[in-house]
Amino acid sequence: MEFVQQYLQSERLLGLSAGIVGLLSITTGVIFYINKPQFKAFAITMIIIGLIEAGLFITGYFLVNNQANVNKKIAQFEIKKEIFLQTDKIMVNKNLKAFFILKLIYGITFITLAIVLSKVNVKPIYFGIFTALMIHLAAAIVIDTFGERYTKIYKTKIETTLKL
Repeated sequence: MEFVQQYLQSERLLGLSAGIVGLLSITTGVIFYINKPQFKAFAITMIIIGLIEAGLFITGYFLVNNQANVNKKIAQFEIKKEIFLQTDKIMVNKNLKAFFILKLIYGITFITLAIVLSKVNVKPIYFGIFTALMIHLAAAIVIDTFGERYTKIYKTKIETTLKL
């Protein structure tokens, strides 16, 4: 049961981490907007993306994936352990595929933006927007890498438990 609780807590922490990245993005955007008006496009993009991230992930942390829901899932696990683990194994496999696809999309987009910025003479507004997007794509890749790692560990523990 402990491994289920650890996995659910790690999911919550990843959501909170993404929300904190959003808050840092807002802060960075505001600082640049106030102190460096020549970077207005970058600052506004950081603020907008930060608002979206913070709004979605912090809301998810407190409302959707809160401790009460974690406790509910643990109670379901204790009642019907094998059915819960079989169902979760299917969900985990889907999550691992999603992590791979998301990281692939983020990586391709990041590389494409990097190539565009280095090979094409883009207007300053696009330079600011693309740079902000690249920062967020890099953060998303890092967060998803941790999520994928926790999910793989959880999958291994599910398979080990089901074999017993």
